[in-house]
This record gives sequence, structure tokens and C-alpha cells, in this order.
Amino acid sequence: MKKLKMNLQLFADNPKIPISDDIYFRIIQDGVSKRVAVVESYRSVKNKEVKEQEAFGEGEAVGTYGGRVSYELEISKAYVTDEALQDGIFLDELEDFDFVIEKPDRSEIYSMCNWNEVSESGNLKDKVAENMRFKAAKFKRIMK
Repeated sequence: MKKLKMNLQLFADNPKIPISDDIYFRIIQDGVSKRVAVVESYRSVKNKEVKEQEAFGEGEAVGTYGGRVSYELEISKAYVTDEALQDGIFLDELEDFDFVIEKPDRSEIYSMCNWNEVSESGNLKDKVAENMRFKAAKFKRIMK
């Protein structure tokens, strides 16, 4: 498996509200930006461990506090472009990548990502659709 260090980004052509017709991925590799896939949908989930604070003699917890945060992302029905295939770019070869979701008012950056599941499905005379689940180590929100 090739180790590809690249910036994987989700963009929307519509500057107001992204819709499924204009969500796509671009990668930036060696300073060159390439559109590599059109995506039907994505999903991001942030999970935080929550622990209860107990006190001697109390029948219930006296409070809660947050622990470690984890970030899980999923893209569904990604259609890889012909250009990406010709350049030998495959979703299952991405490692240690950044995932950026551009929204009208902010950028959400998930860094140090690695996939834990890549699957594909296809129908007769249709392009193959790929699905990908991955985890990120860090998250940062930048307001525009």
C-alpha cells in the first residue's frame, strides 16, 4: 500500500448551502489540486467519553466530566473521476490525510485521518460507487 500524504477536501459549488449535486472531493498533492470524486453524501460524528463523578455516601452521581473525543466520518457513494483513476489515485491507498469540509461560514478540518473501511458497489452499466469510513485524530474549526 502506498503512503500518500495529501489534503482531501470536500467542496460545494453552491456558496450558500451545499446540495448533493455539487459535493465533490479534491486532493492537493505536490501543490497540484485535482478533482478526484463526486460524492452523494457524507456524515461526521463526534463522540466524547463522559464520566460520572461520584462521591462517598451519595446514591447518585454528583456531576459529569468529559473525557477523550473521537471523530468518525463516512462518505457514501463516491464516484471516482476518470482523471483520478488514470493518475492511480484510489481511496483505499490514502493514509494520514486531512479531510476538510468547506461551509459558507466556516471550514471544518479533520486531521491525521486513516480509513478503517472502504467498500464499493456497482450495478450493470453504472459507475462503481465507493463508500469510505475513516477516523481522525484531531478536529479544528476555522470561522471565515
